[in-house]
Amino acid sequence: MESYILNDVEYDFKPLEIFVPDPEYKVDKKDLEQSIEKNRAIITRTREKRKKYLHDT
Repeated sequence: MESYILNDVEYDFKPLEIFVPDPEYKVDKKDLEQSIEKNRAIITRTREKRKKYLHDT
């Protein structure tokens, strides 16, 4: 297979590997909630910038 470079990162197209998590794994709810809040903030900023951009053009 060929490899490609995008934004100075080299990608090799390899077959996907199936990952089976440990059945005893427990999600850290505090970390999950922080991640969700961070993502919400990013989405909100993106939407605001898009609205401003569309309004200015």
